[in-house]
Amino acid sequence: MTATPALDPRGSDVSPRSGTDPLRIFAMGAMRVEGEHGALTGGWLEQRPGQLLRVLVCERRRIVPADVIAEAIWPNAGPNAANTVRHFVHALRERLEPDGPAHPETSPVVCRRGGYGLDLQRAWIDADEFEGQAMLGMSAFEQCQRIGARVHLERAVALYADDFLTDEPYAVWALPERERLRGIAADALRALVELGSVSARPVSAWLERLADLEPFDEDVHRELITAWLRMGRWSRAARHYESFRMRLLHEFGALPSFDLGELVRRLRQPRCA
Repeated sequence: MTATPALDPRGSDVSPRSGTDPLRIFAMGAMRVEGEHGALTGGWLEQRPGQLLRVLVCERRRIVPADVIAEAIWPNAGPNAANTVRHFVHALRERLEPDGPAHPETSPVVCRRGGYGLDLQRAWIDADEFEGQAMLGMSAFEQCQRIGARVHLERAVALYADDFLTDEPYAVWALPERERLRGIAADALRALVELGSVSARPVSAWLERLADLEPFDEDVHRELITAWLRMGRWSRAARHYESFRMRLLHEFGALPSFDLGELVRRLRQPRCA
């Protein structure tokens, strides 16, 4: 999706603003929206205004031309596309400001140069909070600041409730952002695995989430199965190995480069003093 830069993007340097923004948008998973007085619910979330909001959240650091919005939501909209988009922008503003008349001057949905975008000073988005925490955590991790890294990375993966906009699973315009955020989550989980376990959260918990994000990564699945074997969870290790083996066979016609017996034998080998 091609778009022009917005005037004041928040970028990825995000600090927690929970409870301070009049509009809070949760896009990690199915989209939810909260205003000053609670959840903004209703059929509009599944209708054109809600679809428009999803596009703007996906392109939240840019101003999106009206024709690009129209093509994303209703392809082949024809010569009246700009007017149609304008109509649904007005409808969206009303849904986001239910306590009074919607004003373009105060709305988080802004119009610039014939396009539309989100004013990120008037809206908190969990995807930005997630990315900001992940970046802080990875920066601390690279500087060997283990405690700071773990704090920020655990916050990040907690915010990653699910993939970006799971209620738009087939929308082409959402795929690049979904995969980008998925990659950030995978990097954060790899760093947590490397940082090691704490009493309340074993490494296997991070490996399990990482394996969900990386369903074909042999190294990740080998490490997860090994962790379960070390914990004595042999049945779970065996089930996971068989599931992984069948997944590779179905998708690629290939088998894992390791087998369960090999992992067991390695664990039973005596360690050098």
